Amino acid sequence: MIGILFATQMEAQPFLDRGAPEGTVVAISGMGLEAARIATEKLVKEDGCTTIINAGVCGALNNRLERGAVYRVSMVSIEELKAAVNVGIGIGLKRLVSVEEPVFEPERKKELSKYGELVDMEGYAVARVCEEHSVPCIMIKGVTDFGDGNGKEDIQTHIAPVSETVAEAVFQVVDGASSSVPCATEQEAPSTLMKKLHSFTKVEHTIFSLPLLFAGAWIGAEGKCPPLATLLLIVLVGVGARTFGMAINRILDKNIDAKNPRTQNRELAAGTLSMAQGYGVALVGIVLYFLGCALLGPAVLKFSLVPLIPLSLYSLLKRFTTLCHYGIGVCMATAPIGAFVAVTNSLAFPPVLLLLALFTFCWISGFDIIYALLDIDFDRANKVRSIPAALGASKAQLVAALTHLISFAALVLLWMSVGGMLSFVALLVSAGAFGAAYLQSIPVGVRFFPISAIAGIAGALVVLLGG
Repeated sequence: MIGILFATQMEAQPFLDRGAPEGTVVAISGMGLEAARIATEKLVKEDGCTTIINAGVCGALNNRLERGAVYRVSMVSIEELKAAVNVGIGIGLKRLVSVEEPVFEPERKKELSKYGELVDMEGYAVARVCEEHSVPCIMIKGVTDFGDGNGKEDIQTHIAPVSETVAEAVFQVVDGASSSVPCATEQEAPSTLMKKLHSFTKVEHTIFSLPLLFAGAWIGAEGKCPPLATLLLIVLVGVGARTFGMAINRILDKNIDAKNPRTQNRELAAGTLSMAQGYGVALVGIVLYFLGCALLGPAVLKFSLVPLIPLSLYSLLKRFTTLCHYGIGVCMATAPIGAFVAVTNSLAFPPVLLLLALFTFCWISGFDIIYALLDIDFDRANKVRSIPAALGASKAQLVAALTHLISFAALVLLWMSVGGMLSFVALLVSAGAFGAAYLQSIPVGVRFFPISAIAGIAGALVVLLGG
């Protein structure tokens, strides 16, 4: 089922006059971000839509754009790039900025033009809901005005003809999407459940730990590639640990997530997955974890309980200590150590491995502090402990920077231990990513992912490409 969302009746009318195609649901949200969020939630949760098309008119922040032209959107953000969502890839796509109030002042238009070419009042909320539910989002916007003093008159004059053009574009997109987007039927329930489970576990975030696992294994094999069977079992252990940790995190944080506007659409908080399903995912993760550990040998099995303690308790730390961010650092630091044990069956850790663990600990802890900037107000209001909530955004970023300085110092020492030109290139890439983490023009969410992943992967490559 394809959900098609317009803000106003006037924007939707040309599309409705032609008759909505079979397999579509049309909704009119009303103007504003909150109205758009509620309407999109209904399309996804109640109507079972598996693709959302947000269509309507917009203003142009760039005078080189044409009035009446219809554009697809590549990225939508809110003002000052405080948050952004990617919604499309392709040539000629435009960036959209969503605002709370219409833009009719040249100075405000000039400021917003730093972040995009188009402006509306609903797009970001639609894209955000779609991102939370892993639902594809297509944005089709037609230009009625140029965000200047003539804006109100231009909108009234041009909204009808531009909406006609938008309607035609929507029909073309629906025709193309219908062949690949199935209707939400009972037969589709398994795939829908799989999408929810994928969103719940975020398996793709294993990218944080796999390179570090390989680096630890590489150190254990003394700079050689370990046996393929060993590497595959290490991957199994990593995926199992990541799945268990994510599930336990979501289970323990269900009530907090339900209160937080940023996280209230998470599966357990929103009720789209049951607690039994959440525990089921955790059970699958722990079984995979122990199975892999057992197959890797007795030393690994003995060591296996060490990572489980921080994995199980990390989510509780925010209830007791401002230093909770360093809990995830402990979790991640055990990854390369565990991989080393898997290859060597030894608990005698060389200095280079301890440097890698220190890099890992400080790398992810610092980025977790940055990520917590998104929730300063909520954390303070709900007595959730974090460094940003305790110190404020500026001082928290200073703490994160000092943590990252230690991480990078460990990485430099690692490079000095392993050497190599390619390793040095990886060191520079990691340095660049660490620096990008403090560019205020980049949304916090992007700084956490993928920029943090780039810093971590490059750090692991310092080891893997050394020599």
